[in-house]
Amino acid sequence: MEDILSYLLYCSIIIPLIPLCFYPVQGYIKSRMPVLIVKIILALSAAAVLLALIGSFIIPLPSQTDYVLVPVGIYCFYLYNREVKILFTKKLFVFLTACVVGGYSFLFATVADYTIHPTSNYLNFSTEALTVQILILAAADVVLCWPLSKYLGWVISNLHEEAIWKRVWIFPALFFAATFCMFPREYSTMYVWKVRELYPVALCLFVFLGILVYFLFYVVAYTYVEKQRTEIANRMLAMQGTQYQQLLRTVEENSRIRHDFRHQLIVIAELVGQKEYEKLEEYVRKYIVCVRRGIRTEFAVSLPNRLPVSDQDFCVMLGNLLENAIDGSGELEDPYICLKIGQTSSNMLAVKVMNPCQGELVRENGHYRSTKRDGYGQGLESVNLIAEKYQGVMEILADGKLFTVKVLLQIPGRSAGSS
Repeated sequence: MEDILSYLLYCSIIIPLIPLCFYPVQGYIKSRMPVLIVKIILALSAAAVLLALIGSFIIPLPSQTDYVLVPVGIYCFYLYNREVKILFTKKLFVFLTACVVGGYSFLFATVADYTIHPTSNYLNFSTEALTVQILILAAADVVLCWPLSKYLGWVISNLHEEAIWKRVWIFPALFFAATFCMFPREYSTMYVWKVRELYPVALCLFVFLGILVYFLFYVVAYTYVEKQRTEIANRMLAMQGTQYQQLLRTVEENSRIRHDFRHQLIVIAELVGQKEYEKLEEYVRKYIVCVRRGIRTEFAVSLPNRLPVSDQDFCVMLGNLLENAIDGSGELEDPYICLKIGQTSSNMLAVKVMNPCQGELVRENGHYRSTKRDGYGQGLESVNLIAEKYQGVMEILADGKLFTVKVLLQIPGRSAGSS
């Protein structure tokens, strides 16, 4: 029983390593925090009971505690893998990162061990050294909370290339393996020449090397992700430009449309006000901005003399908003679309589109996934890019029953009234 308690005490170093595994993946944990804490307590209790039963009634525990720590670590990773919903190699990278911190703490605790017990060895890791290791890990929980949550968490959330993650997990694995090669087997060797004084310096350099590798990984990942975002934004804007050209050709073919898009919206508002829905449907069917059969509409349009965006971008933005509203409400029993455009102040134009929706909309990494295909919704991405282009903002509200998109655009100069 004394040996079993010694093993359980040694395995307690896993407890302060647990927060390090969850800092970077806070948005991907399946359970709420109270439930997660209960799960962790139950899992550790089960492991302790199983270890006690094996050591007492089945086979004697090995003399080296590392042989027990390894299967316990595998057991913890199995549970961690089930609890976190991201790419497997991402979870492996984060878990091995926590193991690297644990390895570092063991090396520095070894310094305390050979200082207190110069004639001992690693097989007799003292309780004092174990206490030092646990204190180091507790300090690491506090110190690493912010960088792991912010920087490594950003990489986890934004770097999605599976081919990259299949390779980068090797780096923490190598660092973790290196920690097993750096601790002394016999403490007497630390008192030869100046090894005792140089060893802590070597450990500090080893820690600095690890920090440097993680910093470079973040810089490379950030550059790669931003480059991808720029390329996607350029492709989307080019695509929207092509769509606009197609829309422009359609407008030119229709003899009734000779004014810019701003005046087209006024015509739509007048038709709605006169309740001439058949004419309205016939009119807008020729454009991306359309009302499909069976969809109730509520349009309230009041435009300033000077639009804050070009006619091309305004056409693309409104077309995407209404197309999304049509797709989102077209299959419901009582579909409707509410469009409101007007000035909220002397220098601000607001565009608001509302439509009913059914079920939960999947939001991932700050974007809504498309309901028509795999990936993110390109229409809303395009609207957001146009809003940012004109120093505006886009806001999305979804509660499972109503989907609302609000766009605020700054009006340049002073407004000269409405038309």
